[in-house]
Amino acid sequence: MPSLPRVCPQCGSDRIRSGSLHAHDGVRHLLLHMPLRCRDCRHRFWTFNPLKPVLLLAVVGALIGVTAWIARGLHAAIPATPMPASLPHTRAEQGDAHAQLQLGLRYAEGDGVIQNDKEAAKWFALAAQRGLTEAQYRYGLALLQGRGVLQDYRAAFTWIEKPAKRGDARAQFSLGELYRYGTGTAIDKARAYLWYNLAAAQGVEAAAKARDSLVWQLKPEQIAAMQDEARRMTHDTDPDPAAHP
Repeated sequence: MPSLPRVCPQCGSDRIRSGSLHAHDGVRHLLLHMPLRCRDCRHRFWTFNPLKPVLLLAVVGALIGVTAWIARGLHAAIPATPMPASLPHTRAEQGDAHAQLQLGLRYAEGDGVIQNDKEAAKWFALAAQRGLTEAQYRYGLALLQGRGVLQDYRAAFTWIEKPAKRGDARAQFSLGELYRYGTGTAIDKARAYLWYNLAAAQGVEAAAKARDSLVWQLKPEQIAAMQDEARRMTHDTDPDPAAHP
């Protein structure tokens, strides 16, 4: 320990002892100095301690060494997670509709990639333009909700209508909702009944409840006409031309 100064800077007394540390002492004092106190006037002052910088450097060096050692151990123990080899980027970029749909689903759900609504909508749109029913429905929902694209009710209606006409039960129910509430089209309770009826026939319980709730809002002849159209559409449903690769 360095020798203490012989005199107090305030009263000149040489009766000096070590002082105690306080919570409000500055960092510079704590790291580089030591506190002293005069036994006569009780004045507390600081003196430079040449040992403290040396000890500080030694502690910092030790911490850096330990941190590096731990990091090396963790890096060796935890293998890097590779990107899934099955991600269909190449095929999607080459125009494969099924690969584009798969990539859109991956981005929508954050499966093997960072979740990104904009990327999902982009790949759904490309696959939808190639006639893939699932992609058309997904892109229609993205437009309806404004997820990854600007919200556009009319465009959403157009895209959801395509898979609905091909027999997609989810799209049929969604189209019924659009007609019922006039989203992207004029309100048409009779057409809403039609699409609810088609979806209900495929087991969509919510569609059956929605259809039955409209019965009292329609005339008997409207219901009969929509039921006839539903039977005709079920018979003439156009299958998805891209359903199989």
